[in-house]
Amino acid sequence: MEFIDQIKERVEFVKDILKIGPRHFVGIDIGQSSIRFAEVKHTKKGPYIVNFHYEPLPEAALIDDEIQKPEEIVEVIKKGLQESGIKANFAIIGLFGHNVVSKRLQLAGGTSEDIDDQINWEGDQYFPFSMDQCSYSFHIFGENQAGGVDVFVGASRTDILNNFRELVEKAGLKVKIIDLINVAFSNVFEKVYEDELKTSKDTYLLLDLGAQKTGFIIYKNGGISFSKEINIGGVIITEEIQRRMGVSYFEAEDLKMNGDEEGNLPEEVLDIMDEIVESFFKEIKKTVDFYISSTGEEDLNKCIITGGNTLIPNLAESLSELLEMEVDILDPLEYFQYDEDLDEEVIDEIRYRGVVALGLALRTPKE
Repeated sequence: MEFIDQIKERVEFVKDILKIGPRHFVGIDIGQSSIRFAEVKHTKKGPYIVNFHYEPLPEAALIDDEIQKPEEIVEVIKKGLQESGIKANFAIIGLFGHNVVSKRLQLAGGTSEDIDDQINWEGDQYFPFSMDQCSYSFHIFGENQAGGVDVFVGASRTDILNNFRELVEKAGLKVKIIDLINVAFSNVFEKVYEDELKTSKDTYLLLDLGAQKTGFIIYKNGGISFSKEINIGGVIITEEIQRRMGVSYFEAEDLKMNGDEEGNLPEEVLDIMDEIVESFFKEIKKTVDFYISSTGEEDLNKCIITGGNTLIPNLAESLSELLEMEVDILDPLEYFQYDEDLDEEVIDEIRYRGVVALGLALRTPKE
C-alpha cells in the first residue's frame, strides 16, 4: 500500500505541475471556536462567493495555535466539506498565534538574496523563535525615505505550519497556499476600501474581534505596519454569563447574541457585558497608546472592525467614543458578489465572521 500511495502522490504532483484535471480551491479559516470554508470564483464583475459554510469546533480543540484534538478537527473539516458540497482538491489556509510573526522592516535593499540575508539577521534579533526553526516569505513594498526598502515579512515556526497543513491534508485536501490571518483580513479591507485608499493617506486601525483573541493591525502606506494579538475575546463574556446565571455554554452564547425569548437582553446579561467590554476596551486602548508612544506616530484616523463580536449591542459606538475616531464595520459583501437568495443567517455569518475565510479564498488563482 505504501508503494501505491507513493505512486498516487507522484501522479498528483505531475498533474498539478502540468495543470491537468480540475483545480478547485477552498479558503479554510481554522479559528479557535469554529472553522469557516469559502469558495470563490473570479468573474468579470468581481469575485463571486460560490459557497460558504461554517462548523463549530469542540471545546478546547485549539488553545492558542496549539492543536489539542487533531482527530476531531480533521473530522470537522471533512464534515464541513461534505455538508457544504464544496468539491475542492486544493486548500488555502491561514496561520495565527504567538508562533506567527508579521513585521514591516526597513532594510538596506539590494538583490533578493541580500534582502533574504538581512531578514535572517533581523529575525534572529527580534523574532520570538530562531530563523532556522521557521518558514517565512516576504514582500517588497518599495523604497523608503531613508534610501532603503520597506519589506513585509510573514513567518511561522515550521512545526506549527506543518501541523496545520497536516490537519487539512488528512481531511483529503492538498494545501496549496499558506497565508497569515491578519494578511487575509487586510486584503479584504483593501478591496472594500479601494477607492478611499487611492486618495487617503490616513492610518487605519483594523480589529478582528474574535472569540478568544482580538487581532490588532495598524495599516498605513499601502500595507500592514504593525500587528499583534490581544488575549481577550467574546468568549469571556459567554463564560461569565454561563458562570453567573447557571446556564450552559450554548445558552449563554445565545443570551449574549440574541437575548431572551422576546429578543430582549436581561439586565444581568447587560451588566456582565458592560463590565467585560470595558476591560476589553482598556486592552485595546493600551495597545493603541503603546503603538503611538513607541513609534512616534500621530493619532490614528479611522478604525475598521470585523468578527462576531461586532454584533454586541452598541459596541461600535462605544469603541468610537473611547478611541475618539470613526469606527466602521467591514462589510465584505460590498466587494464580493453573492447569491441574494442565500439564507439570511448565512449572509450574516459571511458579513460578520467570514472576512478571513474570504480573504484566504481571494488567493484562488484566476482561471
